[in-house]
Amino acid sequence: MSVVAETPYKRLLLLGDVHAESETVQRVLDHADAHLDVDASLCVGDIVDGVGDADATLELLRDRSVISVAGNHERWFLHDEMRHLANCTPTLRPENRAMLEALPRTMHLTTVAGGALLCHAVGEDDETFLRSTTRGYDLQIHALRELMLDASVDYMLAGHTHERMVRRFQGLVVVNAGTLRRDDDPGFVVVDFERMVVRCFDIAELGATITEAEELLLPRPLPVPSLKDDDLY
Repeated sequence: MSVVAETPYKRLLLLGDVHAESETVQRVLDHADAHLDVDASLCVGDIVDGVGDADATLELLRDRSVISVAGNHERWFLHDEMRHLANCTPTLRPENRAMLEALPRTMHLTTVAGGALLCHAVGEDDETFLRSTTRGYDLQIHALRELMLDASVDYMLAGHTHERMVRRFQGLVVVNAGTLRRDDDPGFVVVDFERMVVRCFDIAELGATITEAEELLLPRPLPVPSLKDDDLY
C-alpha cells in the first residue's frame, strides 16, 4: 500500500513500538507540533499490549492522522494469540478493532532522498529481529535480502527490537525508531531526508520530559555490485 503525497517527504516523525503508551503518544505528538518541522508522523506498529490505554492510543493515532502499519502484537491480538503475555490488551472498542484490522503490514513512501518502506520488523516479516549486533548467518533474512535488491526502496523505517539504530547495507539503509514503552529506554526519531540526518530524542516521565539525545548520519545505501546473494552481506 502506498502513501501518495503532493510532494516527496523531507522530514518524518517516526514512532517506534508504542505498546499502548497513550500519554506518551499525546505528549510526543504535541511536542512535534510545537517544535519539530515534520511533514508527517509515522508509527511502526505494536500499538497494543502494554500498561497504558490501547483504545486511547488508537484514537490518538487516528485523530492526529499518524500513518501506521501493523506489528506482530496487532496480529496476535486479532488472532487471539499470545494472550498469556503480561499487560496484553484484553479487548478494544469495535471501531478500534476495525482500525487494527485495516492496518497494512507495509507502506511505501516517497522522500526527497529516495523510496522508503514503513514496516514493523523487516518488510512483510513482522517477527524477525534485526539488531545492530546481527551478523553472519543471522543476517540470512529472506525479507531483508529482497529489500536490498528492490531498487524502489532505499530506506526501511522500522522497529520491533526496541533498539534505536541506523544501519547501512548494500541497497538499503535501516532506521529503527526504538520504542515508546516506558520500561525500555523510550524515545523516538525524526528522519530528515533533506539534511540526511536522524535526530534522536529521549523520553522521560511518560513524555513530560523530551530531550534531543544525538544526531546520527543518515547515509545513502551502499551500492549493490551484483545480484548474487553472497555479495549482499
